[in-house]
This record gives sequence, structure tokens and C-alpha cells, in this order.
Amino acid sequence: MKSPVLLFLTVALCTTSVVGGVELVPLDPIAETGSYAGQALDVKGNLAAVGHKINDSYSVRFFKHSAKGWNQIEVAEIGSRRGLSLAFGEDFLGVALSGSGNAGIVLEPSKAGWAVTAELLNPDTNRFNSFSLAAASDQAIFISCNDSSQQYRDAVLVYERVDGIWQHVQTIAPSSAVCTLFGEDIDAAGDMLVVGSTRVLSCSGGNVHGAYVYIRGEDLWELSTTLQEGDTNGKWVACDNDTVVSWCSITGPNSTFDYLEIWNRNGNSFSSNGSVWSGSWGFDIYFAEGMQIEEGILSFGTCDSYWGCQTNTTTNRTVYTAQRGGNYWSLGIPVTMPSGYGSSGFGRNTKMGGGSLFIGAPAYSVSRGVVFHAPLAQTLPCPADFDGDGNVNVNDMLRVISDWGGTGRADINGDSTINVSDLLSLLDSWGDC
Repeated sequence: MKSPVLLFLTVALCTTSVVGGVELVPLDPIAETGSYAGQALDVKGNLAAVGHKINDSYSVRFFKHSAKGWNQIEVAEIGSRRGLSLAFGEDFLGVALSGSGNAGIVLEPSKAGWAVTAELLNPDTNRFNSFSLAAASDQAIFISCNDSSQQYRDAVLVYERVDGIWQHVQTIAPSSAVCTLFGEDIDAAGDMLVVGSTRVLSCSGGNVHGAYVYIRGEDLWELSTTLQEGDTNGKWVACDNDTVVSWCSITGPNSTFDYLEIWNRNGNSFSSNGSVWSGSWGFDIYFAEGMQIEEGILSFGTCDSYWGCQTNTTTNRTVYTAQRGGNYWSLGIPVTMPSGYGSSGFGRNTKMGGGSLFIGAPAYSVSRGVVFHAPLAQTLPCPADFDGDGNVNVNDMLRVISDWGGTGRADINGDSTINVSDLLSLLDSWGDC
């Protein structure tokens, strides 16, 4: 039987490329110098998309997971503007673009492959610029950007299909946010959008902070509640259909004591579902795109030092997973960047899909950006507990049987096929986690 892991704990740091059986493998091909590969990254099921630079032109590489592992299936060119952030929706990929011009583009699949099918127009070129993050729900795309009409405040542009055409339908930028970085991070799932908002350091009156939760109404996305915790929170957020996660601080926006707070959703109501914290975490829990929650598993990048992690070239960063087991959240095995890849933003982006954990490490100087992947199960504290009840039992066995012969979360041993080896691994873990 396994011993339960308490909610709050300190994690020992490791610096090797293989930690507790977790071995990172780069997606091929490795990106060109300066491509920022790993910053723009998203995964949905057995399909992954990565932003790249190829022959001085930007593109999106698509990878598919099968019994042979992750393999590139196609490349879609997107032009001269770099894709800063990618977000899969129900049947599309939204892309936030760098530089001036339109806010982003939409790629959709066809028999000929993935291709750009729509431009996400900037609704006010005098007001909005510096597009940075993309999020997507089933049928909507959200792009965060600078709002030049307001100091310290971003806006979130909302795009939806109207009569089959992608159009800007709403701008979310609350007028009450003073000295507040509204829209520093965003995430969406189903009918829910979460916008992070945190206080600006040394700015008088910056008392408004939190994870702003918007629910899709009959006509527009409407503010449902603001989830607040600690001295400030909302610098980074993540959500799925049932859960909201927010970075929180006890001692200020750039705290040396920070943690992640989790809330469960019940309709339009939210209740606390615990926290994840480690005394090893330092100045920040790192970048906005470095956090994702799905199926009771949380992945995120951290900066494991009290000082010196604010620059883009430091390497003392670690990626963690945390798994819900009953009423507790337990940290998995810490994963660090393999040697030989230069200075990069390891953990800038983390995503989960196809039974794998993806870690983006974009380049910032002469180094090359890269995306690593590893079997998700190898990073978890209780890899065979699929339903998050804190036990490995018959319900989890039925999950393996149901997915037999396929790929995905039930692939416990990471060989890209769900078979008898995974069933034996499950039986070996039988009982309490």
C-alpha cells in the first residue's frame, strides 16, 4: 500500500534529465535558432501543435500520437508574424500573432490538411496592440492584448463564429480595475472563461485582484464571480469545465511565498478544493502559459530559487504535476531541463494530452527552442488512480480495459499502447495511494 501524501510538502530538487524514471524526449525536428518553439504550444487529445520558424517564415507543426509515439504529420505556414500562443477549440486552432496588424488567425482542418481559414481582426487599431495570449473554448477564441486607453490594464478580445464567419463579438476590460494587471493570463473551457488580474507592485490603489470568471450567457460572456485569495492572486490562471486554479501570494505581487489555490465549480458557484505549495518555489510560479489543469491533474512550471529567476536566460526551473486524490492534491516527480540545450525558458508552457506531458522551452538568445515530452504517468504520484478518488481499484481497472489497445492517460508504463503491461502496473499499485 502507498502512503498518502499531505497537501503541503517540500520537494527535493533534481538536476538530471532522468528523475525517478521520467525521461524527456524532444519533438523532432529541433527548431531553428530564434524560433521561440515551445512558447506557442497546445495539445488536444492525440494532436499537438507547436509554433516554429522555418526558412525565415513562421509555421505551425502538427504532431499526432499513435502506438509509434509522437510523430509530425504536417506543417501549416502562417506567414511573417510569429505565433505567440496557440489554443485548440472544438474543430479549430486559434493563434495570437506578434507585431502589429490583426490580433490573430484561425486554422481549421480539411482533407488537404490544416490551413489558415480566417483572420481575427483588430476591432480598434488605435486602442489595442501587443497581442499576447490565446485561449479557446468549444466555439470561441479569446486574445489578450494591451489596452492603450488604460494604464496597467490589458483587454480580452472575444471572437466567435457568426453565420459561419469568425467575428469580434465582445471586448472584456472592466473599468473598475485600478493599478491592476487585468488580463495578464487567460484560460477557457466549455462555457467558462477565466481572466487573471493581479495588483501592480508599488502602485497606489491596486487592491483589485483575483481570477475573474465569465460564463457564456444568452448574448455575451458575463462576469459570474471573482475568486480572491491571499494578498493578491490571478497572476496566472487555468481552468477546465469543473475547476479553476489561480496563482496566489501572501506577501505581494512578486512574492517569495506563493502557492496555487484550486476551486471546484458547481453551476455558477465555486468552493475551495485545497492548495498546492512547496517551500522550494521561489520568486514566481513562472509564466502564464506554464499551467494547465485537466482530469484532476495540474501541470505547471516553477522557478526554484528565491532570486534571479526573473530573467529569461536562467535555467534553475522545474516542472511539476499535481494530482487530486480524494480531498488532497499531491505533487508528482519534479522534472528539470536536460543538459545540452543552452539557456532557455524551460517550463514556459506545459500541456497534457495523448497520455503525455509536454514542456515548452523557447529560446531567448542564440539557443534553439525545443518542446520536450514524457509519459504523463511517470510524473504522477499515483499514476493508476484515473478517477482521482485516492484509491486504485476496480473503477481504474475498467478504465484500462475500456481503452485497451489505444493510447492516452491509461498508458501507465509509457510504451504508447494500453495493454497487459499497464494492467499489471495497475494491479501492482492496488489500494490506497
